[in-house]
Amino acid sequence: MGTIVHFIDVGQGNMSLIETSNGKNFVFDCNITDENEDDVLQYVAKQIGWYTDLDAFICSHRDADHIRGVAKLHQSFPIRKIWDSGYPGTSTDTPEYRQYMQLRRKVGGVLKEKLKWRDFGRTRFWFLSAKDDRLAKNANAQGIVLKVEHRSPNSLLTEGSVMLTGDSDAETWRYAIQKDYDNSDLSCEILVAGHHGSITFFDDPRDEKYYYEGHVKAMNPAVTIVSVGKNSYGHPDAEAIELYKKHSRGGKKGNKLYRTDQKGNMNVKLKNGGGWNLKVNQ
Repeated sequence: MGTIVHFIDVGQGNMSLIETSNGKNFVFDCNITDENEDDVLQYVAKQIGWYTDLDAFICSHRDADHIRGVAKLHQSFPIRKIWDSGYPGTSTDTPEYRQYMQLRRKVGGVLKEKLKWRDFGRTRFWFLSAKDDRLAKNANAQGIVLKVEHRSPNSLLTEGSVMLTGDSDAETWRYAIQKDYDNSDLSCEILVAGHHGSITFFDDPRDEKYYYEGHVKAMNPAVTIVSVGKNSYGHPDAEAIELYKKHSRGGKKGNKLYRTDQKGNMNVKLKNGGGWNLKVNQ
């Protein structure tokens, strides 16, 4: 069995379902609203079955559009563990935050900065970034960046990978991740755009001379996926979209970028022996 990563259309937010090669299930971020609840839960159920346990809910950071509706997720798919960086969210006095923290206190745990990977059969989770003193003191910079790899049977070779960036920004990559890893560690087939296509992924506040592009050059993705919905923030940013297209190689049909608000639910299967298959409008 390969590794399957689903990019769920949750509007202005993030949510990915990960099916590992050994049959475990994880969700990375969550944005279940009253409006999308039925569609989102039914999509997850179609993939793994109603009331199937989630081995962990991985929270990139505790902002509302990444934790909203986690209690609803838990009711239909019991969550065994919650992993986050331990850093507080931007707004801690909200119903979403209180609900998340209540569940986290029951089942949660902090992913330590020095944790590099965990293997689930041929699926490897690389936790490339978490709470880090080198970075700005904000939830986006202090969040988790997760690389999902499908590896050869002896785990020596990566046969395909997906990069889940949360709301990480240019600083996260330039001053932390790219200090800790070689460019070869960062290469991926599928990249999920940072912060719903915000320009912050390229705009480094420490260096106002130009947009930073070193991280996407290292990742060299075939396809970039933007998880975005109706919003008042200007996401996705037009200049960011052009930069993602510039540094994406293109899939089998030449497509370089897809948006959840245009293509709905998507999933990619990372295959045994290499290769991948991306499906849209799921």
